[in-house]
Amino acid sequence: MSRALCLLLVQGIVFVANAQWQLSRSDRAMELHSEHNDLISIDGWFDYNTNSLRNELVSGLWSGSYLDRDLRERTRAVMRERNSVGYVLGGRVTWVGGDSVESHVGWRSLMSMAYHEQMGARFTRDLYAVTFFGNAGYEGRRADLGPTAVTRIRYQTIGVGMQHARTNSFVRLDFVIGQSYDAADVEWAGMYTGIDGRVIRATVLGDYYRSDTASSRFGQVNGFGLAVSGRWETELKRCMNGAHLSLEVEDLGFASWSGTSQRITKDTIIEYGGIEVANILELDNALIGEDQLLDTFGLRYRSGSFATLLPFVLRASLRLPMSERWNGSATVDQRNLPGYLPQLVFAGERAFGSRTGAGACLSFGGFGGLRLGAMVRHRIGGRVLLEASSPHLPGFFLGSARGAGAMFNAMVAF
Repeated sequence: MSRALCLLLVQGIVFVANAQWQLSRSDRAMELHSEHNDLISIDGWFDYNTNSLRNELVSGLWSGSYLDRDLRERTRAVMRERNSVGYVLGGRVTWVGGDSVESHVGWRSLMSMAYHEQMGARFTRDLYAVTFFGNAGYEGRRADLGPTAVTRIRYQTIGVGMQHARTNSFVRLDFVIGQSYDAADVEWAGMYTGIDGRVIRATVLGDYYRSDTASSRFGQVNGFGLAVSGRWETELKRCMNGAHLSLEVEDLGFASWSGTSQRITKDTIIEYGGIEVANILELDNALIGEDQLLDTFGLRYRSGSFATLLPFVLRASLRLPMSERWNGSATVDQRNLPGYLPQLVFAGERAFGSRTGAGACLSFGGFGGLRLGAMVRHRIGGRVLLEASSPHLPGFFLGSARGAGAMFNAMVAF
């Protein structure tokens, strides 16, 4: 990379970020680990984001509260042609050993166990309207319910690998335990409501996959797989002293789901014109049960195993010191989930003495729009490092906000 290109890249990011940067906790971990032989890291995270659903609506759905029409209308007013929503929930425990792995001097061995639950969806404005207001408003016209897609997955990983002692580079191979999986991909769906509701005509083209629903509790195993995670980091010596560029991949792999999993594929037109009753005194023959409906609409599932990609993440970041106390970073990432767009994050951190740091971040993309987050980090003694952060602080205080999240990390060296 030429010196001119490096300077252009750094200056451009500095201009956009306006000196709001964040120093990766990995640097603080290396400082802590350099004084001790072993390190244990405990992480927990929850991040919910959307570009259209207001938090007051989601909170009401979560608590089971009554959703009055005004509340539902406020969310409909901000609906877009393309809407997205998603969340990531999980935790990880990692052990990193000494700075020598057999003959590989300068590399540390690591072991990791993690829990993941992730969901991503994209949907249309009409789908929201029909779901929360019914189809009366579409009398004499069609509601476009697609394209729509949703994926929800829960899995655990157990992995081993190596981490470079002087940089943040690492590689890890994980064994994947699949717990549950649900995914729908609707390329096209529409619903026409006739005048006075006399005729309802629906068209759908899509697929639906799900793992075995009889055993999806925590600890149940419905699939297995493999994944690889890693990070490569290098110092940009020809740009600025201390600037680092890193490329990372997380959970790039697959899960194969058991033979009791189910799927359904539909490419059909369904028309409903009411129910005719020949004799009102003989209603037993006119009542429609679940089996009759499943047969009429062709909603019988087929059983069989299938394989899916995990919701892997690709990430690139630039990290550099801005002054003696200020550090900053710019990160772009992409997650393999429906509705997720490339996310750009600018962040900054300021050191307060040798033990405490605080920072802020500004992000755009992912499942939502513009977000403002904050972070605080503190070192206790020479062995413990604690960090708490949120990618979107306003989400905890404003019902009109969209999205919220919290992360926690604790490191103990010994």
